[in-house]
Amino acid sequence: MQFKQQVIVATPHTQEGGALAEWLEAESFQPIVRSNARTAIDAVTGQPFDLLVTDAGFVLTGGLRGFGLARFRETPVIVLGSPDDARACTPFGSQIMFLDRPVDRAVFICTVTMALMDSRPERRSPRRPVNFDALVNGVQSQIIDVSKEGVRLELPRDRRMVTPNFVMRVPLIGVGVSVQRRWVRVPRPDENISVMWCGGELHKNTLLAEQAWRRFIDTVVPMDLRHD
Repeated sequence: MQFKQQVIVATPHTQEGGALAEWLEAESFQPIVRSNARTAIDAVTGQPFDLLVTDAGFVLTGGLRGFGLARFRETPVIVLGSPDDARACTPFGSQIMFLDRPVDRAVFICTVTMALMDSRPERRSPRRPVNFDALVNGVQSQIIDVSKEGVRLELPRDRRMVTPNFVMRVPLIGVGVSVQRRWVRVPRPDENISVMWCGGELHKNTLLAEQAWRRFIDTVVPMDLRHD
């Protein structure tokens, strides 16, 4: 049986909850939908889960506020609401991600994926912050950190360019690798930011390409860091 990550969806808006559940199921997640704060608390306290998607009202005035979301330090939380709700939720900490309504399907799934990826406690090798030009499917982009297994990128704000699998080239050193997208972070419209961010893992590369990437990590990156 295929393992599915469990996502609690707690919203008083039944149509919204149904749509979010359908989107999650289509991406092979297991949604657990609750329509009021009481049943949401029962779900949160009564079973294991991987992600909480909840209405801002449940956090600000509902029963979830009593927890202060502090018990979810190891579990990511996505809050749905208005920009004013986002500002009101700020004291609850950086572990909360916020999405404006109406919720866009592509942005929602990308945010879910990013939240789950960033919550992983393990990492096979450390990330190193860098600043290198790169071409992603031929589009000018920026590498912002790297590990031996993957990369994080800053790209022009157009999620259509970040296909599930893409080719990334680093012209300065002549390295090119195939990358599998793991998450995308698209800024909200009111953030007035012209870029987005993407994380990926090396995927189905030749041995020579893998070796070239590791040489890049082991030699070029430490040299760059020493000049910071």
